[in-house]
Amino acid sequence: MKAERLRVGYVGAGFGSYYAVEHDQYGRAVRGLRALAEEMDFELFAIEQGVTSVEEASEAAARLASENLDFLMLEAAACSPGEVLLPFTNIAPRLGIWGTPDPEQDGPIQIHSLVSVNHYTSIIRTYLADQAIAHKWFFGAIEDPDLIRRFRVTIRALQGIKAMKCARIGWIGGNSPGFYNMEFDEEALRQRFGTTVGRHSIGEVIERARRAEDGLADQVVGVATSFAAEVTAPKSGMDRNARIYLALKEIIEEEGYDALAVQCWPTFQEDYQVVPCMAYSLLGSEDGFAVSCEGDLPGAVSMLLLNSISPVRGSSTLLDLTALDAQSDMALLWHCGVTPRHFGKDNTIRWVDHVTIGRKSGDRVGVSGDLVFAAQPTTIAYSGSDFSRMFIAGAQIVERDVTGFDGTRGWFTEFRIDGEPVPVGDLLNTVLAHGQQHHYAVAQGDLTSELSEVAAWLGMRTIQPVPARDYVQIEGVNT
Repeated sequence: MKAERLRVGYVGAGFGSYYAVEHDQYGRAVRGLRALAEEMDFELFAIEQGVTSVEEASEAAARLASENLDFLMLEAAACSPGEVLLPFTNIAPRLGIWGTPDPEQDGPIQIHSLVSVNHYTSIIRTYLADQAIAHKWFFGAIEDPDLIRRFRVTIRALQGIKAMKCARIGWIGGNSPGFYNMEFDEEALRQRFGTTVGRHSIGEVIERARRAEDGLADQVVGVATSFAAEVTAPKSGMDRNARIYLALKEIIEEEGYDALAVQCWPTFQEDYQVVPCMAYSLLGSEDGFAVSCEGDLPGAVSMLLLNSISPVRGSSTLLDLTALDAQSDMALLWHCGVTPRHFGKDNTIRWVDHVTIGRKSGDRVGVSGDLVFAAQPTTIAYSGSDFSRMFIAGAQIVERDVTGFDGTRGWFTEFRIDGEPVPVGDLLNTVLAHGQQHHYAVAQGDLTSELSEVAAWLGMRTIQPVPARDYVQIEGVNT
């Protein structure tokens, strides 16, 4: 279900005794925001005439209130009266307080906007404290790269929140056995994000897969083979994965799902003699669709959120924290073959027998992807089972001669939490001390600011580093 475009309002205010009109403060703001709206795909509803009184503010607020805004930018285009703020505080769920610098820093003051940003945020946090008004400050001219960067973070974060609010996730087959830490609170998910869940059995997928048209399955195998660096998996595994891919797409289209969490073992092996990693990988690379494996629904939520705020086409992936190289300050993040091919350097992938299931019995089933990630910046995230907190980290993937275990994988380094470097030993201690779930959604590019803003707007705690010590560290006791 595609979310409606984000709806952003703009209004500027200032005392008539200052020079907002003479410096074209209102016109410049509207033109700049319109250009950003076209680039970032949001709708702008602008009051083009500045307001100077409570009466004018009330009239402008009434016009904007009818537009069902998601966010309002209130610009102190010049020094502005405190009472002008009040009509605008409740016409959108989130508010931006924006100031711009004076054109000169000596002589007669002409704009004096910064004082009103300070004034307005103080009113919100003191006089209006009981209203808990969600707000963010901005300072800079509309042409200022720092201002634009800060604004982009907000727009992407709010686009993600809006996408999640109308999203549906299909949960197929439940969790894999023993994955108790992936159990989730469905009502908490709905309350926090607005996201809803639909349920299906693995049997339904297999039934649909078996009746898929041979010609369509052959086409999917052909596409998967066309971009593969090598195919060593058996034809039967390729065919069944193609059929599972078609079955999942059919469910997605019928139900209007935005992401899936699908159990990948043991039922598929018991009832269809296959591992469906290739199908999940194809949905991510060819359709830009998030599929978390092992039935991990919070993982699917995390992947979908990353996809919703990312400017990069193609889905995020889900990985385990698998190995450490403390000497090089690196960690291997790996999974057994579900990552989309665009994480690799040449946008190809190898299709192989599954890298773990069936290897000792001789009954190899597949198909797994085998892929070494390209060097690139990434974002690592996971929303917890009750959706009250979020793990957020940035990291850089590096290429090494030791490529890591067979499957889809990469060596990650330069970890950062809340912008601060975190050595890999402290990273491990952080996730273990907090009892963080053992899956990590990973997206291409640095989206840590956007995710942190999502968490702040939604009232979620973010996991903070716990530096490793030799004594026991227990969350809530001594961490």
